[in-house]
Amino acid sequence: MGDVREILRSERLVLREIAVSDLPVLERIFADPLCMRYYPSVKDAMGTRDFFDRLAFRSYQKNGFGLWAVIDRESGDLLGDCGITLQETSEGLEPEIGYHLWLDHWGKGYATEAATACRDHAFSVMGLSRIVSIVHPDNLPSQKVAARVHQRRETFSKPNAAGEMMERYLYISERKPGA
Repeated sequence: MGDVREILRSERLVLREIAVSDLPVLERIFADPLCMRYYPSVKDAMGTRDFFDRLAFRSYQKNGFGLWAVIDRESGDLLGDCGITLQETSEGLEPEIGYHLWLDHWGKGYATEAATACRDHAFSVMGLSRIVSIVHPDNLPSQKVAARVHQRRETFSKPNAAGEMMERYLYISERKPGA
């Protein structure tokens, strides 16, 4: 895997730091209207690069974590991204598990497997006591993933880019004391 750092492995996946060479594959995801239907809009190449500059490359330096490349262990293919970023919630700035997969890989359990591995990594390696996922109320597939990964769900509101309040589901996992 060259000069990028491997973060963790699960049964079928490797999560590693994103490399600049991964961006063309990720740009395809962020430019696709179906993949981005629960986001304000699709992103062009520059928008995707800015997104990963903020939530991967700069986050690795500043926080020691960020969005990671999701690699199929068998084929070596880049399936998308999954990782931990800091996001604003009703409790303030919190570590959040997020992911984006190319639609050919939906419905195969990769999102759940990657997000579960991130949750476990957050508790056992990073020493976090709480981690969340923020999900759009209409995004039923991601709600199913988050329900499998997390312990409970709450509703909260956050402002969008125009300052209008939008409702989101906050899925929450907390490390058990002594674990």
